[in-house]
Amino acid sequence: MIYLFTKINKIGLKKYDMNKRSIHERPLVTIMMNENIAKGLSDPHRLKILDLLYHRNLSTKDLFELLGKAKINIAMTTLRHHISILKKNGLISIHRKEEVKGTLVNYYKSNVKMLIYDNYPFVTFTRDNKDIVNSLYPKFYKVIKKIIMSDKDLVSIILSEIRSKCKICKTYHYAEFLLFMVLNMVIAKVLRKLLKTTLSTVLE
Repeated sequence: MIYLFTKINKIGLKKYDMNKRSIHERPLVTIMMNENIAKGLSDPHRLKILDLLYHRNLSTKDLFELLGKAKINIAMTTLRHHISILKKNGLISIHRKEEVKGTLVNYYKSNVKMLIYDNYPFVTFTRDNKDIVNSLYPKFYKVIKKIIMSDKDLVSIILSEIRSKCKICKTYHYAEFLLFMVLNMVIAKVLRKLLKTTLSTVLE
C-alpha cells in the first residue's frame, strides 16, 4: 500500500493542499468526450434515439414509430443510418435478437444515459449556483480523497494508464478522465436510487 501511495503522490493527489487552493473558482462542468462519442452525439435525432433506448430496448421499427409520435419525421433509411453510427461508436448495442414473422429482428439498448433539456440555461445555472458548489466542494473533496487513497482497485485503474502531464496546468488529464468515468457511474447509480426512494418523498 505504501508503494501505491508513492505512485499516487506522483500525480499530485497526496501533496494537494486544499487550504492553498481557492474553492471560489468559476464553476465548471466537465464533459467526458472522445472522438467516437462526439461523432455519435453530433445529430439531434441520435440524441433522441439514445434517450428512447435508455428507457426501453427497441427494434428499428419501434424506434421509427416512437420518433413519429414525437413528431420527428425521418425516413427509415435515415434511421438505420443513425443506428449504424451509434452502434459503430459504441453508444448502443444489440440487447437481443428475436424472430418475428420469419425475420430476425434486433432489439437495441443504450450504453449511455442522456439527460437532454431544450434551452437549458447552462451558463446562468453554473453562475447562479456558485455558492452551492463552493459549500459542497470541501465535503466532496474529503470523501473522494479518502476513497482514492484507500481503494486499491480504484488506484490500480489510475496507475494502469498514467500518461504525460499537461504542460499548461500540470495535471494528469487521463487519470482525471478515468476517475470521472468511475465516479460518474457510481454517482449516477446513487442518484437513481435516491430519486426513487429518499428524494421521492421530498419532491412529491
